[in-house]
Amino acid sequence: MIACVAAALLILPGCTDLMEFDHALRGGIKIVSTPDLSVIHTIENISGARSVCSLQDCFIVATMEGTLICFDLESYQQTGSFSIGSPSSSGYFEMEYSPLESSVYIIGALGQIVELHVPDMEIMDSFSVCETPVDIEVASGKPYFYVASSNSCRIYEVRQENNFVSRSCVLPSSPTCMAIDHTQDSMLVGTLAETELVSTGVSVMRRRKMSKFPAILAIESIPGYVSIRLCAVFKTPGIMATITSYFAPPLYNGSEPLDGDIHYMCTDSAGTYAYVLSYLGDNTSRLVSYNCTGYSIESQLELQGYPLDLEMYPGNTLLVLTAE
Repeated sequence: MIACVAAALLILPGCTDLMEFDHALRGGIKIVSTPDLSVIHTIENISGARSVCSLQDCFIVATMEGTLICFDLESYQQTGSFSIGSPSSSGYFEMEYSPLESSVYIIGALGQIVELHVPDMEIMDSFSVCETPVDIEVASGKPYFYVASSNSCRIYEVRQENNFVSRSCVLPSSPTCMAIDHTQDSMLVGTLAETELVSTGVSVMRRRKMSKFPAILAIESIPGYVSIRLCAVFKTPGIMATITSYFAPPLYNGSEPLDGDIHYMCTDSAGTYAYVLSYLGDNTSRLVSYNCTGYSIESQLELQGYPLDLEMYPGNTLLVLTAE
């Protein structure tokens, strides 16, 4: 089945979240315990599943059909379904929860960003920041979130209270992923070219080329540490590492080999482990657990299907979304 999906899949160069899927796509979620990576439960045949997000009392799945499906965290049973927009073969991905607004932001159809109120899932707003948003990051404890734009090569800062753009930063190449370093008022941005560091703690957002970093394919913030800030998957030579410093050696530790591509990544609440879901080809994905302080891959699990999303939910259990 995945061969048929792959044949209908168009991935725009360098933008792993901008995809065109066959609407016959059916997703499945595996609930996986950590850090040993054993499968606890499987939910199958979610029509058009595209992304997943964990909330306090449930987890939600957005579909290409323009619906949002809620599941109970304990029973894994479906508890509701909500319409959030028109069908879209490329939208409804990159869901981010905002505790400040008690809402979820999601990249929807035609590049629109949809804000949904939690827990009733009513649409609070639907707005446009740019034509092709590829990533969203919500600032912790601050009234902002950030949107990476592929076509305009910009990072936009958006105020949560009104969803208006307050600042932006132009990059020399299209961004593909980003993660906020809350200890430094900055974010590290992966682009189609070199890695960029964007400062957000001053009046003007400024960029700095990080030529000593390899190109970044996926990146996440590590909570709970001051000196250890971010964990990343680097393109060349295909490694996973913990970033400990930007400007003074060592820049990153670990350098664990990582196979595959189309990487999805998340970290646990303690800041101990990062998890990466990668596509190996031939209808096979691999999930790995990486110790952020020990700088090593400790466990791995091979799964059937194409990777679509990866999310940590309460109890440090993983939601692994793949195409069946």
